[in-house]
Amino acid sequence: MALEFNKTSYLKIYTGEDVLFEDIPLYKAILREARSLGLAGGTVIKGIEGYASKVRGVGRAVSTFISGNANFPVIVELVDKKENLEKILPFLEKNATHALVVIGEADYLVTDFMRKSADEGYKDIKNGSSQPSYLRKQQEQQQ
Repeated sequence: MALEFNKTSYLKIYTGEDVLFEDIPLYKAILREARSLGLAGGTVIKGIEGYASKVRGVGRAVSTFISGNANFPVIVELVDKKENLEKILPFLEKNATHALVVIGEADYLVTDFMRKSADEGYKDIKNGSSQPSYLRKQQEQQQ
């Protein structure tokens, strides 16, 4: 059987763990917003070291004896169709201070698990429905 690939888009936000949105870390606020918009998936990756041309966050680096600098870099990755990712851009434009936002396209491998899930009907974890919540929201908005 030949390998099957599909296209998707991704959004990466490079920031620091000490960058805040209101009273919570920016990366948590981004994931919360992505979930509320029904985006397909998101991951936060904490780096062990990094630098930027300007000091990010609140300009403080808390030093610890064991790990050194506690102001580690953070990357938030969101994956979905480009038109869905565009829904979060106004939030990022307004609130992603001290962050770099990158959008791009990628190919992904369609696995047997994905084929089987599509055949059996996708179950949304949030609502137990056979239709993902972001698709339901889109259909509701179109009606």
